[in-house]
Amino acid sequence: SGPVHRPQLAQIAHAARTLAAHLLVLIPVGDVGPDGLPPEALVRAVFAARDRMPPATLVAVPLVRRSNEVHDALLRARVASAYGVTHLLSTGETLTGGGPRVIVPRELAYDNRDGQWRWRDDIPPRNRRLALRPEEIEDLLDRGFPLPEWHTPPAVAKELARARPPRRYRGLVVFFTGLSGSGKSTIARGVADALRESGERTVTLLDGDVVRRELSRGLGFSKADRDLNIRRIGWVAAEIARHRGLAICCPIAPYAEARATARRMAHEAGGGFVLVYVSTPLEVCEQRDRKGLYAKARAGQIRGMTGIDDPYEEPTDADLVIDTSDMSVDEAVDMVLQYLIDHGWVEPRLHLS
Repeated sequence: SGPVHRPQLAQIAHAARTLAAHLLVLIPVGDVGPDGLPPEALVRAVFAARDRMPPATLVAVPLVRRSNEVHDALLRARVASAYGVTHLLSTGETLTGGGPRVIVPRELAYDNRDGQWRWRDDIPPRNRRLALRPEEIEDLLDRGFPLPEWHTPPAVAKELARARPPRRYRGLVVFFTGLSGSGKSTIARGVADALRESGERTVTLLDGDVVRRELSRGLGFSKADRDLNIRRIGWVAAEIARHRGLAICCPIAPYAEARATARRMAHEAGGGFVLVYVSTPLEVCEQRDRKGLYAKARAGQIRGMTGIDDPYEEPTDADLVIDTSDMSVDEAVDMVLQYLIDHGWVEPRLHLS
């Protein structure tokens, strides 16, 4: 079960009435749900709708989602069967393999003539209002707008708003990635300074070099050590986001899988994640070479230099791409700040240079 809105409540009531059955609601609490709700928030949201359900038993079950959706569906069906379930109300994603029968409900719509939910095709188009899509619900919550009462019971809406506050009040990880010398640390510091000056956010800057010294001392530059370094950064940043702070990270982070892990950690902590790819070309980074690392790598004095003899996997999922070879630092900082403003993470009143 996910959060229960009025269309789901109407489908539940119809199924229970048709089958003359007792209702069992299984609430998965193994990990963060696909809608980003932590388990405890999902339990509160489902219980908030209990007084609008037929007589029901609500059970929290430790089910962890895995990568194989078919196996997940089969496991859910087997767990339900173990509780004595004879029928499953499903949107079609649940497979049973000989277990409980699956009921796939017809689509409901809101009838604005009398405020009831009915089968969609039984309502004239001019009186029909379709249920909100999950992304529409998320957008309303992200922008701080109340969920409409015709769609969501007030008690449920209250729990969802509590668990998913507007973005400007939610934790966030801004994760810069790029080659050494690309300008990511300089931009990150500029963004952190601007946000601190505004005073509206608690900002923590996790600079790659500082993290290597304080958090990942002893790690080398093998792929395993690099991945562990990013995992440590991701975990710390996610904990900052969990407590509604804003973490800015700027490691090289050359591997896509490690960056994806950092994104997943932030989301599981209830925070947002913005990946900024500083795409400054290698030849420009080599010309800058403030630390002399590229020259040493070209001379064979050091190994494992990203971009020279160690790969950099360019992000395909970046939220923002910046090339500092054709813009100033101030322009790059403003690009990041404008993105955060446009997507609701910071207030529009933030002054841009």
